[in-house]
Amino acid sequence: MHPKFQNIQPDLSALRAPVLIVSSFVGRGNYSIGEGIKQQFGEGVICHHLAIEDLLPDQAVEEDLNRYKWISQNAKFLLYLIYTVPFFYQRKYIREKWFHKTDLSLLEQKLRDLGVKTVICVSHRPAFWLSILKERAKLDIALWGVLAEFGTNLGWQYIFWDSMNGFFSIMPKNRLRLRIPSQIIFQQLPLPCRKEFYDIAAIKGSKDDLLIVAGYWGQVNTEKAIILTKELLKYFPALKVHIVCGTNETLEKKMRDYFGPNCRIKVYGKLDSLIGLLRDCAAIITKPGFATLIEAYCASRKIFLLKGMPVAEDHNAAYAIANFSAEWHSRTSFKKWYNTV
Repeated sequence: MHPKFQNIQPDLSALRAPVLIVSSFVGRGNYSIGEGIKQQFGEGVICHHLAIEDLLPDQAVEEDLNRYKWISQNAKFLLYLIYTVPFFYQRKYIREKWFHKTDLSLLEQKLRDLGVKTVICVSHRPAFWLSILKERAKLDIALWGVLAEFGTNLGWQYIFWDSMNGFFSIMPKNRLRLRIPSQIIFQQLPLPCRKEFYDIAAIKGSKDDLLIVAGYWGQVNTEKAIILTKELLKYFPALKVHIVCGTNETLEKKMRDYFGPNCRIKVYGKLDSLIGLLRDCAAIITKPGFATLIEAYCASRKIFLLKGMPVAEDHNAAYAIANFSAEWHSRTSFKKWYNTV
């Protein structure tokens, strides 16, 4: 555990059970983070975990998940606008506050069926929907948010803060450019990683097994992925490469077609967890997804970075370089590590 987190223990005892953790499939890592938080409650506390997309009507899922996924895969330049221009979040905020455009009856019914007293929202998307529902339906629940990146996200400015009770953050409050109301309880959170990843830290992975992670949506450019893999196989003759393409079936197919039956490369599609591959591999090359960085660090694996999505993953990369001994990947940086292990 990094020294920054050794003495951080969030007070979960004051949170009334049953507890519901609501994460998001926008960045599958949010779901893994939710599972890590769930483990911290222990078996004696009733704690459920659901994804917000399973509790919203189709048009909200289309806007929050499918449209965002399309932009992140096909028009990344638009993400700079989404992450930096308030209009996009303001429009959604005004629409729901004054016009109640989205039917949240399924979400409300699920809370009532589970008898939930506390909801923990992993990322600003579930926090937005839960906070507006709490305001609309006058629900008697405590509502907490969880920052799911190593930096400020503009989306947190446009949730219904009057409905919130608390906020968990890996980053200290003075490092965030957020107007968090003074009445909100702020607690710093240690790395919310599942126990399985800490457990494999004692297992020394093989330096000749390398994991490449393109992200859950497989957002690494196909040609770049092929060039990177060819270079690794050429300059490191003992190396075996495991590449996870996520839901990007095109990337998976092209990698399989290009490298064929080469026994030194294994190509994977969508995986529920990286735990098995991280157990075998001593290093990982990855885009800077929040959960992937935490899981690799907690497993004591060497982290090399590829360029990821703008803004959010830029923050994550900078933090990992400063705190997790991560490096941008190059043949030189990888060779230096490989020859000294």
